[in-house]
Amino acid sequence: MRVGARAATLDEVALLEIAHLQCAWRMTAGAAHSLNNALTAVTGLANMPGEEFELQRELDRCIRISRTLTTHHSAHFGRTDETELGAVLRRVTPALEDSLSRRFQLVAEAPPEPLHLEADPARIELLVFLLVYRLADLTRADARLRIAVAPGDKPDTALLELDLVGKKLSALALDEVLDPAAATDAGSEISLEAASAVIAGCGGSLAARPLPGGIRLRAILPALDLD
Repeated sequence: MRVGARAATLDEVALLEIAHLQCAWRMTAGAAHSLNNALTAVTGLANMPGEEFELQRELDRCIRISRTLTTHHSAHFGRTDETELGAVLRRVTPALEDSLSRRFQLVAEAPPEPLHLEADPARIELLVFLLVYRLADLTRADARLRIAVAPGDKPDTALLELDLVGKKLSALALDEVLDPAAATDAGSEISLEAASAVIAGCGGSLAARPLPGGIRLRAILPALDLD
């Protein structure tokens, strides 16, 4: 991947911090949408009995997003701890469910056996958020978004796979999904550069391939053999 004009002057830490802020912005937008839905429900309570449940649901969603933002208000990049990939997926899934549009059916799959990486946990968590949000931007129609972690095809590797299947995907989506030059705004471009930096930093690889009616992103990451 080329280094985008906007990202060329940024060191890795700055790149990751800006990408982290981009993810926080996406969560904030989700909270704002929930609050707007809650206010809409409030204004209709007098004429729409039963809307109390909808109001409570949107308020609860807004509260969960706010708590996630508070918990992750700053990323602590630079640690070299072991990362358990399944634990990362389980940790980020609730925040993704709350911040993504309801037009996405989100499915998360992790094996019962742990998959350990010698990687910065904050970077791997950021990578998942960045790739999910990138796929979500490819369609405005209903879609299924699957995130899965599994042992790799080769020894001492782990897989992170993200599948987007739905209607109305652009014919250019496969070519553009990981290309910073195809990003429509600076935040998205820097986010793609940051994802590439995370993959390179842990010695992994990332590629896009076609699926029937969709796209698969596959990251191959070095895994630790703890036996």
